[in-house]
Amino acid sequence: MTSRSSATTDEPAAADVASETSVDPRASAPDRPSAARERILRTADRLFYDEGIHAVGIQRVVAEAGVTRVTLYRHFPSKDDLVAAYLDRRAEHDHAQVDAIVEAYRDDPRGALTELAAVLTRDDFAGTSRGCPFINASAEFTGSHAARVKAGEIREWVTGRLEELLRQVDHRDPRAAAQQLMMLRTGAVVSGALDANGRLGEDFLASWDLLVDAGLPPARQDDDVPDSGS
Repeated sequence: MTSRSSATTDEPAAADVASETSVDPRASAPDRPSAARERILRTADRLFYDEGIHAVGIQRVVAEAGVTRVTLYRHFPSKDDLVAAYLDRRAEHDHAQVDAIVEAYRDDPRGALTELAAVLTRDDFAGTSRGCPFINASAEFTGSHAARVKAGEIREWVTGRLEELLRQVDHRDPRAAAQQLMMLRTGAVVSGALDANGRLGEDFLASWDLLVDAGLPPARQDDDVPDSGS
């Protein structure tokens, strides 16, 4: 269950609840609730990511999604619930993206690690990124707020996937290396938002490969060196 901090709680007014039927008659159509929910969530995703969670109020989401407050609160009883759904949506995207890469490189775990490095930071050096939505959300809340919990969950999940791949390439300390790769990725995301250095992407990928290769057995390291004899 989502915690309800004072910073994000924005409950429906009694008048809104009382006038639910007359305010939003379209909600009775069978396909309306799911369509409205998706529109609300898509709008919240854009606004929360671009402008920040605390900076965007419920009324702003209502106005830009083209729904009533009653409709929004029918799907998301509080702003914290909407924030949780926003982060769940982002996590589902990341899960699908990582799983697709692992599947595509199922016979080449070392290649999967390289591809993950490129994909996980693909947008972070483009100059238009607002950074990682989970890092951003964590920075806006404290303690055990659901946003921080969900951010920790996706981070641990990605770390676990990296650890699995590192085990497959016989890395000597896959858990530690996976955590180090995530630290490197976090630093790269923040650097991408602050630094105009055009080499950030190249430097990040080189550092990632160094961390991975440092723990591989000699035979694996030799396999990763391009053949210069032809």
